[in-house]
Amino acid sequence: MKITDLNGFDLEIDNLQLAIMQADDYRYYAHLNPEHRLADERLQSYWEDIYQKLIQLQS
Repeated sequence: MKITDLNGFDLEIDNLQLAIMQADDYRYYAHLNPEHRLADERLQSYWEDIYQKLIQLQS
């Protein structure tokens, strides 16, 4: 299985359940330092997109 991330890169998915669990975790990660807010927002958007695409693959 493959999905395309927000940057246009194809990602090969070998274990769908594990990938869903990892993306679900990563979409909530954030730095404690508020100076990284913009980077955190970008990363959270990236992982939310990945998570939603993985959920679509599952159904």
